[in-house]
Amino acid sequence: MRVPTVLTRLCSCVLLMMLWQPMVFVAQDQQPRHVIIPNPTPRDPDLKQVFKDTPEDQEKQHVILIKNQLRAREIWLESNQILLLAQQLQQEMLSAKKSVSMESNAAKAGQIEKLAKSVQQQMRAR
Repeated sequence: MRVPTVLTRLCSCVLLMMLWQPMVFVAQDQQPRHVIIPNPTPRDPDLKQVFKDTPEDQEKQHVILIKNQLRAREIWLESNQILLLAQQLQQEMLSAKKSVSMESNAAKAGQIEKLAKSVQQQMRAR
C-alpha cells in the first residue's frame, strides 16, 4: 500500500511542478515589452540658435511682409470700390429716371469688370 502513496505523491509533485513552471513564465511575460529605439536623426534642441538668420535674410523677410501688406491693402481698396460702383449701378438701374444713359451704365459695368480682374490677379500673386 505504501508504494501507491509514494507514487501518487511523486506524481502530484511532478504535476505541481509542471503547473507551477508555466505560471512563472506567464509572470515573466507579463512584464511590458517596450522597444526603445534611439533617435535616428539626433538634432540640436534649438535649431534657431544654430541656423541664425543673417541680417540680409531678415531684411528680405521684412520686405516681403511689407509687400504682402500693401497687396492686401490694394485688394481691400479695390474690393470696396467694386462694391460702391455696383451699388451705384444698381440704384441707377432701379430708379425710374430715364435721364441716365445706358453709356454711363455700361462704363460703370466695364470699370467693375476691370477692377474685378485686377483683384483676381492680385489674389493669385503671392
